[in-house]
Amino acid sequence: MDRDGTVRLLVFRVGAELFAVDLQSVLEVVDGPDVRLVPEAPPVVLGVTTLHGQIVTVFDAHRLLRAPGAGCGAALVFDREERRFALAVTDVVDTLDLEAGRLRVVPGMDTGDGVVRGVVRRDADLIAVLDAGALMRSATTQVEEEE
Repeated sequence: MDRDGTVRLLVFRVGAELFAVDLQSVLEVVDGPDVRLVPEAPPVVLGVTTLHGQIVTVFDAHRLLRAPGAGCGAALVFDREERRFALAVTDVVDTLDLEAGRLRVVPGMDTGDGVVRGVVRRDADLIAVLDAGALMRSATTQVEEEE
């Protein structure tokens, strides 16, 4: 969060739904990455891609966030515990400056995993704001449970 109480979010689409994460948590955005399938990978793993000479696991945001649709128009790259991960999304929309107090908790939304921090309204759109760390923990936990 900035000194003035705002945080810059990266807004992206998964299917028809809008989501956002703290822009500082995203290392890079890759447009249309070449994702290769991994035989017998858990459903949450879309495949792998090579970024800067490193093999990176690409997680399927549609499965992780239970959003209808499929495909990978872009990938958000994160670093967690010295490992890179990517999240396949439909597309990246833009950025949004979230002012303190605009994030609203959704009643009954407590899933226990902490992935959804709350929602913010922008014009007619409702954007679910995600905790990037919790999202990656959820993804890796699903992979570990499949093994």
